Amino acid sequence: MDFPVSHQQYNDHDGLRAVEYDENGIPRGGPAYYPGQQMAAPADADRYEGNFDARTGEPFPHLRRRADGIIGPALMFVNTDLQAATWRGSVLVLTPRGYPPPTVVLNDGTAPSLPFPSVHLDTYKMTSFYRIDIDVLLDVHREKKVEYRVNNTGPTYQFFVPAQTTPWRFCFWSCNGWSLSVSAEEKQKLGGDNVVWDDLLQKHNTMPFHVQVCGGDQLYSDKIWKSDIWKPWLSIKDKLVRRDAPFTAEMAAFADDFYFTHYVKCFFMSKFGDSMTTIPISTIVDDHDIWDGIGSYPDYLQNSTVFVQLKEYAFKYWRLYQAHTNQSLARQHGYFGNRGYGWLKNFGPYTAALGPDTRYERSLNQIIDPRTYDMIFERLNGLSPSVRHLVVFLGVPIVYPRLTYIEKTLSGIKSMGLTKLSFIANKKALVNIWGEPELSDDMNDHWTSSVHMEERKVFILRLQEFARIHNVRVTFVAGDVHCCGAGRFASMNPALPPERDYRFMPQIISSAIMNVPPPNMVIRAVHTSANTYELDQLTDEKMYRLFEVDVNGRSPPNNNTKLLARRNFSSYVEDLSNHSMIVNIHVQNENNQGTKAYPVTISALAPNNNFV
Repeated sequence: MDFPVSHQQYNDHDGLRAVEYDENGIPRGGPAYYPGQQMAAPADADRYEGNFDARTGEPFPHLRRRADGIIGPALMFVNTDLQAATWRGSVLVLTPRGYPPPTVVLNDGTAPSLPFPSVHLDTYKMTSFYRIDIDVLLDVHREKKVEYRVNNTGPTYQFFVPAQTTPWRFCFWSCNGWSLSVSAEEKQKLGGDNVVWDDLLQKHNTMPFHVQVCGGDQLYSDKIWKSDIWKPWLSIKDKLVRRDAPFTAEMAAFADDFYFTHYVKCFFMSKFGDSMTTIPISTIVDDHDIWDGIGSYPDYLQNSTVFVQLKEYAFKYWRLYQAHTNQSLARQHGYFGNRGYGWLKNFGPYTAALGPDTRYERSLNQIIDPRTYDMIFERLNGLSPSVRHLVVFLGVPIVYPRLTYIEKTLSGIKSMGLTKLSFIANKKALVNIWGEPELSDDMNDHWTSSVHMEERKVFILRLQEFARIHNVRVTFVAGDVHCCGAGRFASMNPALPPERDYRFMPQIISSAIMNVPPPNMVIRAVHTSANTYELDQLTDEKMYRLFEVDVNGRSPPNNNTKLLARRNFSSYVEDLSNHSMIVNIHVQNENNQGTKAYPVTISALAPNNNFV
């Protein structure tokens, strides 16, 4: 999604059959897998054969960062075992198919470990995926620098783990890439890919982060639709015929090739790739990890054979690259959901982190399956009594201004059949390649879209009850909208301080670390609609005026003090003296050098919280 926030999406036919899933959560009938299959087209720079030797699996020189033909490593934080006082993680490594399984050796300052063995996850053509599970015993008082090597050869990498009694530090970012519409001039004006990445890594070198939470759109996969392979399918005018058209063997081979290669290039030829060797990741999924707007289109598209099976290829590689797992091992590796891939982790004893999957189960009228919500709260109710903060990471902000006037405009365009008029259909800003209003999926992506408001309300009320019973502060962190800001839910009682208000739930918006910010006129439109809203008769919500001063020391454009259209990331550290959470939103400076920090303090919930 590239735009902030559809009223209703429109099915031209009633009675469309629902997608049927097997016991493993895969749509019946697909996708088929075609090992080694190639399209009848010459290799190019964006295909496997343009990056790997098709006979040996060896990466070509432009991909080599190691001399041994290994791609990686990529480090992931899995969880903290509070009972065993142990940090658990995993390392993803890609090797040529004929190589022996890789190992990892750690040194935490005491003695080198025995080699940690690997588990084979999958193979594509001549390249194999391996996961190596690692663990580090947490010292009581001393934070550790942990060095590690793959196969005990090549470079020595390092990461940091806190002690049992020291604060956890983590960062959050989203939107690590460029929309297809962004010009070279726009990229250059912002200083290119790495201005904010360089600042994040510099801060890590000074005071290391223990986790980086990747908040969605870790890469932009929209380019998949630029291939000519889709043209015959897209040219089908009748929506029901297009819905039922087959996902061909050529489509399957192209999808496999695209996602495998696109991930390698976006993840391992970038500053993000550098960061994954030293800051363990925890990732949630958003639309561009799959493709723009996935889940927010009309049913004839969402349930079409092509969409359903292409989505499986996208999630196959999301699981491999971003979750270090595969379909058969995902539940064993801690991912849960009726069909999706959410997670709940302990960032030490005092902070729990929830990463719901808001894409796999998404449809026009649903963000998360009701059965998955039950799984979420079953797990939350089993958290350690020591937990004081629950941070809920969402792709799209849950506290955000309403844009009902845009929703109504798009509803009118569709209901009047205007998308069928040639002068509308030819305007790419209004109609997408599927013949739907261009911004409809963006609007419908939002929790604050009218089709999702009831689901949103129920989710918040259940979190309120969790906070009340367990005396845990709930905080939301989200990205997606290419700007930054902060807001909150709270009790309507003005005399009730946040420390005693279990309904007080702040939200941090941090986006994008790379992509271009929205135009000021868009931010102004959103800012104008940023009113105080009622969730129910006891709870309201609003955005904070966090940006009274811009990074240049002047007032922000159009006095937009609630949302700032600049690239950014955010950082979080526990204050163990009072169990508050210290947050900073780090906003790119106007000269494209470094960032300016905007602080927010999130207090813990006092034991005598409000029971009214």
